[in-house]
Amino acid sequence: MKRFLTKANGLFLSAIVIVLHLVFDASIDLGGDNAGYYILGKALHEGFGYTNIHLPGMPPAQHFPPGYPLILSLLMTVSMKLTWLKVANGLMFTAALFLMRPLFQRMTGSAAIAWVAVGLALLNSHLLTSSTILMSEIPFLLISLLALTFLTRFTTGKQAPWQSPAFWLVVVLSVAAFHVRTAGIALVAGIGWYLLLEKRWMATGLYALSFVGLSLPWFLRGQSLGGNSYLQQLVRVNPYRPDEGLLDMGGWLTRVADNAWRYLHQEIPNGLFPQLEVAYTTEPPEGHTLIGVLLLALIIWGVVKMPQWRSLLIGYLGASFAIFLLWPDVWFGVRFMQPLIPFVGLVALVGLWDVVGRFKLSISPWWLAVVLLLQMPNVKDLQEASDTRLSPAFSNYFALAKHAGESLPADAIVLTSKPGLFYIHGMRSCLRIPSKSDPEAFLQKIDEMGITHILVDQMGYSSVGRYLVPAIQQYPNRFKVLIQLPNPETYLIEYLPAE
Repeated sequence: MKRFLTKANGLFLSAIVIVLHLVFDASIDLGGDNAGYYILGKALHEGFGYTNIHLPGMPPAQHFPPGYPLILSLLMTVSMKLTWLKVANGLMFTAALFLMRPLFQRMTGSAAIAWVAVGLALLNSHLLTSSTILMSEIPFLLISLLALTFLTRFTTGKQAPWQSPAFWLVVVLSVAAFHVRTAGIALVAGIGWYLLLEKRWMATGLYALSFVGLSLPWFLRGQSLGGNSYLQQLVRVNPYRPDEGLLDMGGWLTRVADNAWRYLHQEIPNGLFPQLEVAYTTEPPEGHTLIGVLLLALIIWGVVKMPQWRSLLIGYLGASFAIFLLWPDVWFGVRFMQPLIPFVGLVALVGLWDVVGRFKLSISPWWLAVVLLLQMPNVKDLQEASDTRLSPAFSNYFALAKHAGESLPADAIVLTSKPGLFYIHGMRSCLRIPSKSDPEAFLQKIDEMGITHILVDQMGYSSVGRYLVPAIQQYPNRFKVLIQLPNPETYLIEYLPAE
């Protein structure tokens, strides 16, 4: 405890509290996934098991791994309020930052580089955003850092793996990380790769067997429910438009090439320096490609020059980016690499410091702290964003969802573009708009789904204009407007049976 209560740690904790307070946003994030996590946590907390309680019949859930919903369900024993759950994510981010510093110092042998790398993580707007919403990136980051911390303790000790508490904690934490994020398999690969190269044969075999054994129940459950949904989406041209079919060999090659190019000139520059704007719908801003190439060179060189744990970082970062290249290219953005940002920043700093040293410049590594100044605008931008009110389109959507919960019968089934967000505000069973472009086939499908009501929004999701509106226009006698909100036009509609 005395080692923790140092002046440096006290100042660091104060900085974390100030930054998190400035960027905190009490409202729910507008992405559907965080609503999905909340719903699954609520289902576990209320004793319904791992089910989609917002869907008709409460079918078993299988899309998201159960780790983060389980964490949320435990947190809900304190309070169900979003504010508390968001604060808890901030606390997990704080714990992760405190774990980073000694781990990074152990990896680099430099307290200065470790502190700067942790400072970059604290001021990174992507990580700050995730620390205040209900998403799995921050819990995964914390669990992965715990796993790596105990790995360093195990490998520096002399106990056999089966006799080492640290080794078994690595196993349990690796399994937990995988059950929080499926892409966490990259962490498992990195640890296994490290143990193998260190010639810890018994530890490698025991680690692999233990991980497989402890992960098997979730895998078998998924198989019994029709297979892993991530793998099913992975092989599709577009997981949001199943009618476009499956990828062929040419499609796979194109996906890998497109993802590699996008990460080079968009995600890597923006991931480390969020103030560099991204432009997914147009050509990348001028200079982004050069910045991406320079950063990638520093990252690779930093891994090569990492004083310790080089093979671990090669395995973890390499396996992670291999997964990213295979991911459907419609899943773009920095979100997927967020838990890697602290590690990528660390190796880039090591690479930068080595390059500076080759020019025989006699400066202290603390001068790397000037890099932190480039991140300061991120906090101001997030503070301004947290004070921004909902757009009229979302305000209308939530108002009609709340009205649906108050006025529609308990057995109503509502068709909507964002079932998770709707359920949190409306507490009525709901289903996503089906991908049927033919109006007649669309109506036949929603008849099969048992739809009784529809919420037509203007939040910008393509499913409304692509599938729903054409059906309403062609068969207006099947739809009765119950409530209409203006600016923009948003409708709660009763779906009428065929005459």
